[in-house]
Amino acid sequence: VFAIQSDQSIQYFGTFLLYRSRGNIQFSDYSPPNQPVNRLLQQAERFEFQNKDYKSAMGIYRQALKATFDSHIQADLLNKIARVQKKNQQFPEAIKTYQTIADEHSQIQIMEGIPLGLAALMEIGSLQLKMEDQTEALEVYMGLFRDLIGGEWILEKESYSFYSNRIQESLTRIISEEPSSEHLQSRRKTFQELVNEENIKKEETERLLFFQENASAEREFNVLQFSENFSEQKRRLTLEIGINLYLVCLLGNDPTDNKIWGFLVDSHHLINSLLPGILQSAVFSEGTDWIIRGQDRKTILASTDIPPGSMTIRSEFIENFPEWTMEFYQADPPLLDAFLTSRRGIYFYMFILIAGILVFGLILTIRSLTREMELSRMKSDFVSTVSHEFKSPLTSIRQIAEMLHSGRVPSEERRQKYYDVLLEQSERLSLLTENVLSFAKMEEGKREFVFKHVDLNTLLRSIVSTIQDRMGHDGFTIETEIAKTLSSIIGDASAITQAVNNLIDNAVKYSGDSKKVVVRAFNDEESVVVQVIDFGLGIKKDEMGKIFDRFYRGGDELTRMVKGSGLGLTLVKQIIEAHKGIIQVESEPEKGSVFAMKLPLDPNKG
Repeated sequence: VFAIQSDQSIQYFGTFLLYRSRGNIQFSDYSPPNQPVNRLLQQAERFEFQNKDYKSAMGIYRQALKATFDSHIQADLLNKIARVQKKNQQFPEAIKTYQTIADEHSQIQIMEGIPLGLAALMEIGSLQLKMEDQTEALEVYMGLFRDLIGGEWILEKESYSFYSNRIQESLTRIISEEPSSEHLQSRRKTFQELVNEENIKKEETERLLFFQENASAEREFNVLQFSENFSEQKRRLTLEIGINLYLVCLLGNDPTDNKIWGFLVDSHHLINSLLPGILQSAVFSEGTDWIIRGQDRKTILASTDIPPGSMTIRSEFIENFPEWTMEFYQADPPLLDAFLTSRRGIYFYMFILIAGILVFGLILTIRSLTREMELSRMKSDFVSTVSHEFKSPLTSIRQIAEMLHSGRVPSEERRQKYYDVLLEQSERLSLLTENVLSFAKMEEGKREFVFKHVDLNTLLRSIVSTIQDRMGHDGFTIETEIAKTLSSIIGDASAITQAVNNLIDNAVKYSGDSKKVVVRAFNDEESVVVQVIDFGLGIKKDEMGKIFDRFYRGGDELTRMVKGSGLGLTLVKQIIEAHKGIIQVESEPEKGSVFAMKLPLDPNKG
């Protein structure tokens, strides 16, 4: 219910508003204290602010409190007493004083119209937190938030927002810091319910304040209320102000106080709750949709976003409603049936076929581009990695060579260790160079293999011995389990050496905390199986099919920290396939991997 005043301002009656707009609250007058009380106040303030003598200040404030019967002055004096108690670290006494203010002087206003009860309860919550009584502070702030939403105090919007935000911040901090419990879960749920309630009330308050501030500027609203035939005119009208829709009913003039009375219908409730409920309960034929439109033909409510078919009926709402219309739509015959019964269907199918071909081509193009982009990225990563791989051993070789050349080696033992490192780094550089050159030749189809009889037993022991000498100073142990009756094969000894070297190098790199690698070889029907076993990081299942792809390296951060070019396993696979053999891998994360090369006794078989 509202009234239009003679100055065209709008005032609500009996309507709950969470807060008021600026200038719409009448603040209570504050009568100054009489002369004796005023002298006591001045004396107490000197003790409080100048001398920091809180005990004397409190005594004089209490003396002044007994000397006055004015509730405003009493409330102000109690507030000063609580302030001094807080300064003097008398927190329990300050809480009691603030509680007295909240109980007996809650609505008395201080500066800028802030109610003393609200300010006192805020102080109580703050003091409970200082005393580390989180549970009591939680209850104080929760009750304060409930009273604020319930309209215990009338505040301007800015003041309401300030206190609401402070209360919510305090509650959020307490709830997040307290250990979880059943009681805390209950309070958290209550807090969220209060926040939701505040949001609903805030939205409605904003709508009503917007109407209060802007309705008088609407021409239709003014024309209706100032018409000479006001009592005979249609009194209901729909106003769209900003983004809000208002359903207004003007009741008539009140000559005694020169006001025009009226009321607003809750358009949100009407549109979002009442009308959908009524229309959903109505029985319409299947395939019938509807739209409710306003005076300007804008859609207010609809059964679907875009109704199918053509409009069949339009009807006006009855006079007790706003000037809205309701349109009914019925679906047209199915498009497929129409095509099937006419020659135009052929063109439709042709269009679908062409569109399908174009989509298929687009998918192939996207996949091809994606693959090329991924390959380009992998090549870029490869170049960066290989550059680093070359740089690292070269740097080590140079530094050690400079130390040896300058004679800065303290002992023969250290000199021998430097020689071992030089050998290891040069072997590493040699293996990397050999891998890159071999890969380039294989990619171009220029690598040639020289097949002849190879004594695998001798070859494998030689490879392991060389690598063991190189890795021994790092604590790695490479064990061999080679069958004495291991068959010879027809193959390229240098290529097989390169493949085994790569597998052992890979096992050492990904051994993690384990310092053990096993090389096993045995006969298996018409082939020889060479296994390289490590007990390190292992390989994830989803990466098993990718590890032999060129440039590919595992996606795990731990494995990415291991140095490598991403070519070793690719070369192993190419070499084994050139020998008409197969490469297999079994692995489990954190338990290690087994790489097995199956080489046929006769490479022309298989």
